[in-house]
Amino acid sequence: MSHFSIIKISIKNPNVQLLKQAVEEIARELGAEVVNTVRDYYGNTLNVITGIRNNIFYRGIGIVVNNRGEVEIVGDFYRIPTSEVEKFKQLLTQYYTTYALTSSLVQLGYSVQTQKVDDKIYIRAFTL
Repeated sequence: MSHFSIIKISIKNPNVQLLKQAVEEIARELGAEVVNTVRDYYGNTLNVITGIRNNIFYRGIGIVVNNRGEVEIVGDFYRIPTSEVEKFKQLLTQYYTTYALTSSLVQLGYSVQTQKVDDKIYIRAFTL
């Protein structure tokens, strides 16, 4: 049966702009377009803060923040490999955390460099 599923992740009270930046980076990495609606098998749509659509997530996968401030991944994952949904979840957490930490370090006066090597992101913070 096809329907919208909700997957909670460990980000709470997010900076929405950083969420959007994280999803834009994921879209570049996965060759996807950034969207603000996802749909289910029947064509019903759901508005999201941001999301992506590509050949794997052809109905879209999106991000919402519930009324408790918890970030949730939403979409109709019927016939979508669980490994792909998990990959999106991990990328979102990784990129959001990187952007949030980098933003905080810059506000504290540090110069920051990031580098992605394989599936890891390295952050270097230094003062002059």
